[in-house]
Amino acid sequence: MAAMDLNRMLERLNNLIALDYDAVGAYEAAINRIDVESLRMRLREFQQDHERHIQDLSRVVVGLGGKPRTKPDAKGFILKGFTAVTSMMGNEAALQAMRGNELLTNRTYRVALDEEWSDETRAIIERNFSDEQRHLAFIEEALRNRSWEQTTVQP
Repeated sequence: MAAMDLNRMLERLNNLIALDYDAVGAYEAAINRIDVESLRMRLREFQQDHERHIQDLSRVVVGLGGKPRTKPDAKGFILKGFTAVTSMMGNEAALQAMRGNELLTNRTYRVALDEEWSDETRAIIERNFSDEQRHLAFIEEALRNRSWEQTTVQP
């Protein structure tokens, strides 16, 4: 593999890592502002998925001889700040902000799958993408059903 290919690969993987760091921060901001325990629990699970993505992708970067990202990039602070500001408006706004974040992560993971990866790396990226699709579907469903208005806990 040519050096440039490897550099591009490391850059793409580190961009995904930065995005997952952003998502962890954004979920933290949203969780702190949502007052429905069942929703908080689901968002905490999604946040843990993003933490696993960081670990899995970081292992791949190290395996390729690169240095994994250890924090979000500057954009991440904007994403997190935006989530925090809109989240102050309550459950619905917090979920709307998270929907925007998940649309971004979904799009970025989908594009990453257009690259040539080793089978092992592709499997990790596909699994992460499948998590992102699940997160987005849940958030869109919660917004559609206005689940924060339900008095009974949804299964």
